[in-house]
Amino acid sequence: MQHRLRKLLHRLRLSPEHLKAGQVGKWLGRHGVNPDLWSFRRGPVARAMVAGLLPATSPLLGLHHILAVVLAVFLRANVPTAIVVQMANNPFTIPIYYTAAYHLGEIILGRPIRYEGGLPEKMKRLDAAEGARAKLRMLAGDLANVAVPLTVGCTVIGVVVSLAGYGLIYILWPAEEKPLKED
Repeated sequence: MQHRLRKLLHRLRLSPEHLKAGQVGKWLGRHGVNPDLWSFRRGPVARAMVAGLLPATSPLLGLHHILAVVLAVFLRANVPTAIVVQMANNPFTIPIYYTAAYHLGEIILGRPIRYEGGLPEKMKRLDAAEGARAKLRMLAGDLANVAVPLTVGCTVIGVVVSLAGYGLIYILWPAEEKPLKED
């Protein structure tokens, strides 16, 4: 199976040889061809769970892939697994996940969960504001009120889910036998 996977990565130009020769190889240097980044052994795959799930749970939409690859290289984790795992947070799960993360952040920060005026009321206040500066100031204030608890909640959930994924791989994946050294 490992041989077929290597052939597939080579055909997709994701093999260590292709990456080393291309722009990614120049950017990553010797770290980009570390064998752990492409190995489907228990250790690199377990670290890939952390490298993929931590960015997947961040509020930085659009940067999840980049963060997963950078974190995978830093942790010497399996890059393809990290990229696939980070897709856990997708357009179908985002509304549920970010709402839960926001509420968790509010609880951790000790803020009462409140629903001040719905979207229609906020839009009316925004329309009533005079000038672009006042409108931007109002939007920035609302964004700051949401960003802090969202970031706190996402961070807590990300750490818990990442560690759970790491542990799950070590629980479910049988240990690899080390080859005996001949004397």
